[in-house]
Amino acid sequence: MTTNRLPANERVIIRRITAIMLSLLLAVAAASAQRRVTPVKPTEPGQSVVEPVKEEIDRSRLKETIDAQGNTVLVDTVTGKEFIDSALLKAPPRMEYPLLHEVVAGVNLWDPAMRIFGQKYGLGDIWAEVSLHNRYFPFIAIGISDCNDTPQLMNFTFKSPMAPYFKIGASYNFFYNSNPDYKLQMGLRYGFSHYKWSLTDVTVDEGYWQDPTHYSLPDQTSTAGYVEVTLGLKVKIAGPLSLGWNVVYHSILHESAAPYGKPMYIPGYGKRSSAITANFSIIYTLPLNKRTTTEVEKEKAND
Repeated sequence: MTTNRLPANERVIIRRITAIMLSLLLAVAAASAQRRVTPVKPTEPGQSVVEPVKEEIDRSRLKETIDAQGNTVLVDTVTGKEFIDSALLKAPPRMEYPLLHEVVAGVNLWDPAMRIFGQKYGLGDIWAEVSLHNRYFPFIAIGISDCNDTPQLMNFTFKSPMAPYFKIGASYNFFYNSNPDYKLQMGLRYGFSHYKWSLTDVTVDEGYWQDPTHYSLPDQTSTAGYVEVTLGLKVKIAGPLSLGWNVVYHSILHESAAPYGKPMYIPGYGKRSSAITANFSIIYTLPLNKRTTTEVEKEKAND
């Protein structure tokens, strides 16, 4: 039986149903095609097309660069194509600790301890730093030092009365999102001192007659600046008290002219003959904000 034998009103109904079904099928096909196509924003004339990164791209060939609009993109060094890396780039880790986290102060006991083992210079310093997110630590130190040393196999005694020195810098904590009671820090510091020094009992042999001559070089004044690169640990021992160790590489940046030769010692630096030294400190920590970012967010969510 064909539709031509159906009444006219039924044939109209069948045609309408068929038309509606065809329309639905076309709409579904169009929607499916749109999901398979990744829209690309048209670019201005002369600009390259930026495509999203696909998993099959060899990431070892990608190089980060800036496009004409100032956006960071990745360029395939083989094909020259540019890609957006928004789907694969990881978000930077957030700071678990607040901006003003704590104040840390310490007493450097390295030089006093070394004097027990025969060192002839150094008295010590006090220092402080502020913890920013438990990650960055601006640093300042003030100390005093002196020297009275007759080096072995040398023909003089070097003396320098008590003189102040100052240091300023900052350090970076590699464990910034971990327990703040334990830190691994690298720092950069600048030190400065203005001091007096003298040489006494300088002995000069008189050649053939073997008749030594003695003289002194009193009241010399010098100014010196130096840089320090530090790598250290901080470990909590009890309550707010901690211990800290630093290995220090230092180098003289500038110093005043020395018509009679450069002094062998600089306050806060030590002897110029050594590029490596160390620090040992007893540390007191004053918390400014004990709550972590996660704890603050939970409190806000519960309010």
